[in-house]
Amino acid sequence: MKFRFSNIVQTWYLLEKKLLPTYVWKTDPFTFWQERILLIICFSAVVLGPVVLIPSVWLAMAEGLLSVALLDIGAYSGAVAVLILKNRPLGFRAGLIFFVLYFLGLGLIILLGPVGAGYIWLLGASIMVSTIYDLKAAFASLACNAAAFATMAVSIATGILDWNSASENLLEQWLVMSGNFLFINALVSTTTALMLNSLKQTLINEQSAKAKLQENEQRYRTLFETAKDAIFILKDNQFIDCNMATLEMFGFSDKALITGQHPWQLSPPAQPCGETSTQKAQTYVMSALEGVPQYFEWQHMKTDETVFDTEVALNRFQLGNQTYLQAIVRDITHRKQAEKSQKEKEQMEIQVQQVQKMESIGRLAGGVAHDLNNLLSPVLGYSELMLTDSQLAGSHRKATQTILDAGIRARDLVRQLLAFSRKQTLSFEPVDINQVVDNFLPLLYRTIREDITINLSLSPTPEPVMADVGQLGQVILNLAVNAADAMPDGGYLDIETSRKDLDVSYAKLRQGVTPGPYVLLSVSDTGAGMDTQTIEHIFEPFFSTKGERGTGLGLATVYGIVKQHGGNIWVYSEPEKGTTFKIYLPLASDADPVDPGIEKKETTVVFGTETILLAEDNDQVRELACTILETDGYTVLTAGTGEEALQTAAAHKGAIDLLLTDVVMPGMNGRELYDEIRRTRPHIKVVYMSGYTANVIAHHGILESGIQFIQKPFTVKTLADKVRQVLDTG
Repeated sequence: MKFRFSNIVQTWYLLEKKLLPTYVWKTDPFTFWQERILLIICFSAVVLGPVVLIPSVWLAMAEGLLSVALLDIGAYSGAVAVLILKNRPLGFRAGLIFFVLYFLGLGLIILLGPVGAGYIWLLGASIMVSTIYDLKAAFASLACNAAAFATMAVSIATGILDWNSASENLLEQWLVMSGNFLFINALVSTTTALMLNSLKQTLINEQSAKAKLQENEQRYRTLFETAKDAIFILKDNQFIDCNMATLEMFGFSDKALITGQHPWQLSPPAQPCGETSTQKAQTYVMSALEGVPQYFEWQHMKTDETVFDTEVALNRFQLGNQTYLQAIVRDITHRKQAEKSQKEKEQMEIQVQQVQKMESIGRLAGGVAHDLNNLLSPVLGYSELMLTDSQLAGSHRKATQTILDAGIRARDLVRQLLAFSRKQTLSFEPVDINQVVDNFLPLLYRTIREDITINLSLSPTPEPVMADVGQLGQVILNLAVNAADAMPDGGYLDIETSRKDLDVSYAKLRQGVTPGPYVLLSVSDTGAGMDTQTIEHIFEPFFSTKGERGTGLGLATVYGIVKQHGGNIWVYSEPEKGTTFKIYLPLASDADPVDPGIEKKETTVVFGTETILLAEDNDQVRELACTILETDGYTVLTAGTGEEALQTAAAHKGAIDLLLTDVVMPGMNGRELYDEIRRTRPHIKVVYMSGYTANVIAHHGILESGIQFIQKPFTVKTLADKVRQVLDTG
């Protein structure tokens, strides 16, 4: 049979399992090795001892040395006893072996003298003590040996011991041998004790370090498994471990379903920035492997393909010579929702403030426009009257015409203010917005430069809205001109229409928006674009980025017209990325009433003989109107207030055919005046005039059916035509 060393090792291991005390398998490593050393000594003595014991006993008996034979047999019996008493304390068994060896050695020296093997057993006893106990025990055994040798020296000196030696210098020889032995004894015992003490300390330190490591591992494992955040361990771009929170967060039932996967496999194909998850994840992993901690937001995907927002901390760590990555993933869905809600709230507050600001500016613009209209009425009226005078000199006629032209331009400017303040009078009817765009397209081609390409993308189906066609066309024209100014080097102007349903969630984010069906009119350009600060002011009157080329009323007019149509306008723009204006107008239904607006009839005969009651609180406007009407042959009764007009009507005995009244006057307004006069003169007709339209004239700017109105400032012909038209109406 072929000899194998491993078989011997395996056999010895089995013997140890049987012969060693049961406690050693759970004790510290140093005690374990002490027990093994004691076992090796005793087992070797028992197994190999007979090889020496039998010849020694036979020789001793042959020489008549019974005591020596008994000592040998006693020593062997001691080794057997230690093996049998394996479950007794280590100190007891080691002490037993020490005393067996000590007395065996001491007995052999006493009986046989220096020529015996007593020195070897004494040295073995000392080494045994040094191995099993400590340095103090080594010194104690050395002291015992020294005491024994000193006692023997005294015995030799007194003649008690002579070992039948023929030497005359027995004492001197003994002292020399004793010194040499004690020196070797001290050297071997001390070295053994120190070496084993160092080994013991090393083992204790290792055991302590191992215990701390196990404690740290247990603490880490506890933190790892009980953490609320998902924790991944990666190696070579693959997950090799994860905690329980990971399973819950991603919807897995077992860790084995995650291990082996790549980071991007738990992510949607692309991240919000547009970069693929694979490419972006590899970038973060490479940076972390270079020792740069990575902290970033990431979109992950659950097993049911639900995408959710997370925050990731990616760090490198070493275990031995292996490099790993730890990824801590925190679900921030609720935080993102809270941030979104806060952002929406802030946006809503900004929109409310913007709306309030625009409303305030609108009220101011409306008031200013009203006053300007009153001031412009005599300028336009008297200029026109002067031009009808054939006696007016040529130079004066030219100057008067210049005054009239300037007044007309001022009137148009005021009308833009009224459009912004939503106080102009509109005539609404259901119209197809696609048709409106088509009808205005020729005008756009004539207005816009040739280096600008106009692209239409109109809805394939009619999109009806209730609108004033002229004002809606003004919106398209103003936006187109604005876009052209933003593209000095040419570009593209895109006009689109479509139908949109604005839901409750959209309305929550937009101040003043009512959920429902809308028609979208979008005007986009590829021009210079605008920054946020500019966007905040573009709808304000007289705000312009064109310098002297702009009045600052184009977009303000657009804003007012859209609002007066019950719609909303939003702008989207970034510097160097163009601008898009989106206008949402309520979709018209079949049930929407058709407002015919103001009937525009050409009147050729403007003269008359009827009596007209004129009520106007502005002296200049009243005098102008009176002059125009009297020139046309009418009898005019004037009053500065409503109360004065009632008195004048009561005092007049003849018929009053028409009431021409201002809308807003001190005390009684024009509508109240008309209602009072109708009580006594039920057949009287009325024409209202105003610098802006109040609620008695229009409801949100829409003319009430049957009400006749003339806008200030008016010209001579406009007033004459309106009065004649109303008087001729049945």
